[in-house]
Amino acid sequence: MRLTAPFAVLALAASTVLATVPSAYAAPAAPAPAAAPATDGATPPMPSGRTDYRTLADYQSDMDRLAERHPNLVKKVTLPHRTTEGRPVTGIEVTRDAHRADGKPVLMITGMHHGNEWASGEVTMEFAFDLLKNHGRDKTITRLLDRVRVLFVPVVNVDGFVLNTRRTATNTDMNRNYGFGWSPSEPFPGTGPWSEPESRNVRDAISSRQVTTFLTMHTCLANILYPPLQLKAGLPQDIDAFRAFAGALGNQNGYYHTTSAEDYETAGEAIDWSYYATRGLGVTVEVCTNPPTGLPRTWQTLVPEQYWGIDAVRGKGNRGAFLVALRQAADRAQHSVITGEAPKGAVLTVTKGFDMWTNPIPQSDGTSRPVSFAQRLTSTMRSDGGRFTWHVNPSIRPEPPYQADGVHGDRAGRFLRESWTLTCARPDGKVLQTVKVTVDRGESKRVNLNQCRKLWHRH
Repeated sequence: MRLTAPFAVLALAASTVLATVPSAYAAPAAPAPAAAPATDGATPPMPSGRTDYRTLADYQSDMDRLAERHPNLVKKVTLPHRTTEGRPVTGIEVTRDAHRADGKPVLMITGMHHGNEWASGEVTMEFAFDLLKNHGRDKTITRLLDRVRVLFVPVVNVDGFVLNTRRTATNTDMNRNYGFGWSPSEPFPGTGPWSEPESRNVRDAISSRQVTTFLTMHTCLANILYPPLQLKAGLPQDIDAFRAFAGALGNQNGYYHTTSAEDYETAGEAIDWSYYATRGLGVTVEVCTNPPTGLPRTWQTLVPEQYWGIDAVRGKGNRGAFLVALRQAADRAQHSVITGEAPKGAVLTVTKGFDMWTNPIPQSDGTSRPVSFAQRLTSTMRSDGGRFTWHVNPSIRPEPPYQADGVHGDRAGRFLRESWTLTCARPDGKVLQTVKVTVDRGESKRVNLNQCRKLWHRH
C-alpha cells in the first residue's frame, strides 16, 4: 500500500486511466480459466480450503506440503540472505520437472514487501495451490505450467510480517531500498542502496533467473502500477508493452492501471530496478476492494472475493490476472530465445554485467551526485543433449534515466546494444567455449557450439 495515495487518483474512471494500446503491441490474450467450483452464486472456496489468514508457520507448512505432494512439480527455494533477525526467506518453484535446470521463462510472484499487507501473501500462496490442483486436469493450466517456471515467494519481508509492520526489523521500507534510483529523501529508505537483506534477496532471485514477468503483490488500492516511479525519469522505452500487459491484467481483476509516478512519486522500488536491469516486465498489483473506499476490508472481501472476482469481474479476479501473467511469461514474442546444440550434461551459462545508478545523493563536501553499484545477471541451464531452447530476457537493455551525471528523462527509443556472454562448460566448471549473443525482444538467435561439442569428447 502507498503511504499517502492521493484520493484524486483513486477517483479516476477506468476509461480515463486505461491507455489506448497502439496496434504495434498486442495485449496477451487471457487464457480460459479452469472451472470454478459450483457455489450457487457464492464466492468459491479458496484452492487451499483456508478460511482465514496464515501465520508464518502456516506458509512454511503449506509450501512443504505442496513439495511433498507434488515432487515432480515443486522445488523448494531458500533465498540467499537471512533477514536482520535471522529468519530464512523461502519460496517454491512450480513447473513440470521442477528439479531440472531447464531453459523455461520464469514468472516470479512475490507477496508482502510490506509485512502488514497480508492479503498480498494470501493470493500469491493460493495461486500456487490452484496451479498444482489443476495441473493435469485443466488443459490451459497444464500447457502453460509445462512451459513456464513460476517462482512464488509469498512473504519477502518475513520480519515485518512477524512484527505486523509495513517495514523491516531495521525500520526500513524494503520497497524504497532497491538501488536503482535510490534516494535518501524517501520515507524509511534504509542506510543506503541495497542496505537490507530483504531487497537483496529479491535482487538476487531475479538476477539469477530469466524472470521475463514479475508481479509484486501489495494492498490496498485496487490498481496496477508500472515504471517510472518519478516523472523526471520519463516513460520507459517499453511503455506500450507495459500498458498492454497491465490492461490485460485489469480486464481480469477490474483494477485501473497507470504509471507509478502518476499514482504518486517515489524511488527505490522493485519494478523500476527489475525493468532497467533485465527488461522483463514487472508491475505492482495492489489487491483491494474496488473501489478501495467501498467494502470493509476483511478476509472475505480482500482474499476470496479479490481472488475469484465479484460483480463485473466475477469468475475472473486476480486468479484471472495471474493466468494472464502466466501466458505473458510463456509468450516468445515478449522475451528472447537462444537455441543451439550442446552435449548432454553440458552446463550453459549466460552472464551480463554493467553499472547502475542511484538518484543524486548529498555528499559530505556539500555536493550531490549519484552513486553507482555493479549489477550482474547470471543464469544457468543444463543440456539434455542435442538441440536446446533457452528462453531469456533481451540482451538489448533500455538506457536508464539514472546516470552518473544525474537524471535524464525522455529515453524513448534509446537502448543499449549489449550482449549476453554464453559459456558451454563441463559439470566440473571447465569452460570449453564462449560466445556473444545479441538478441532483442521477440527475437530468436541460434548459437554455434561446435567447439564445445568437439572438445567435450576429448580426454
